[in-house]
Amino acid sequence: MKPSFHWFLPMYRDNRSYGGDPGAREATPKYLRDVARAAEANGFESMLLATGHDTKDTWLTAAAVAQHTETIRFIVAFRAGYTLPTLTAQMIETFQYLFADRLDINIVTGSDVEEQTAYGDEIAKADRYRRTREFLEILDAELAGRRYDFAGDYYRVSGGGRPAPISRRPTIFFGGLSEESADVGAAHADVQLMYGETPPMAAEHVERISKLAAAHGRSVEFGIRIQVISRDRSEDAWAETDRILARLTPQQVARRQRELAERQSIGQQRVQSLNPGVIDPDRLRPYPTIWSGLGLVGGGGGSTALVGSHAEVAERIQEYTEVGIRHFIVSGAPLLEEAYRFGEGVIPLL
Repeated sequence: MKPSFHWFLPMYRDNRSYGGDPGAREATPKYLRDVARAAEANGFESMLLATGHDTKDTWLTAAAVAQHTETIRFIVAFRAGYTLPTLTAQMIETFQYLFADRLDINIVTGSDVEEQTAYGDEIAKADRYRRTREFLEILDAELAGRRYDFAGDYYRVSGGGRPAPISRRPTIFFGGLSEESADVGAAHADVQLMYGETPPMAAEHVERISKLAAAHGRSVEFGIRIQVISRDRSEDAWAETDRILARLTPQQVARRQRELAERQSIGQQRVQSLNPGVIDPDRLRPYPTIWSGLGLVGGGGGSTALVGSHAEVAERIQEYTEVGIRHFIVSGAPLLEEAYRFGEGVIPLL
């Protein structure tokens, strides 16, 4: 299986290094263009624009940057339920028309309670997934360009449907390991995402979702969200992890662990289980070339990293592909320079 690589676009600011560098770069329009062009030049298929209450809008940012690139696509993340699926279909159709079919989407249901309520969304998690299912059913009908009526618990549409089928149906990326989310992804997603679990853990996820998708008469692809610290020499990559740990205090670690414990996402909980919650370099290496120390400094679900020489990182990616992972949404700090490191050092090996 040939891997597909996707980079990240900063939505607020970009750290100069992991660990909370105070000299972070602002994600100015020029810097966004620079990062996107670097990713495009280094062989990345697309870029993820992550959504959050404290970030810029993903749709507008993607449209602004797309004007300054030629081939790279944009995975626009957004929360189902915050925009009508009928309007979302219209936005997708417009983006594909204006920017040569370079839009994919990442449907987010949400796991951070404080962020959900900050948006004014107070419905329970199980209800959010039922709403997402209805959203995706309507979106599929809209993009197919067929007339339909829909009567659900959250949406009612009469005479819906775009005037014609969409020129290129965007790839739908979707994440979630709970019973509700796994079934929604199996029924409607194209790529089922997971956080940076080890290859054996990822294999369990692939097997489970594949069976669910087959029950719906479908097949899905799989992707992983993981950070990367890749260098010419392995010792130089691991020296970066030592530098990050040297800046931490036990108080900072304890506070971060409490914050992560409040998340509702089972996927985040699984990947966080790789982090022992202590500043211990040996215990932060749960698997060869995988480091869980980013969970001590932040990163949420993206709290593991591939660490090592370019060849070692490529070897681990190859192992992931052997258990069924095709899509790799990777990032480094800072995003501009690390796009070149990964693009020049790792991608050619695969």
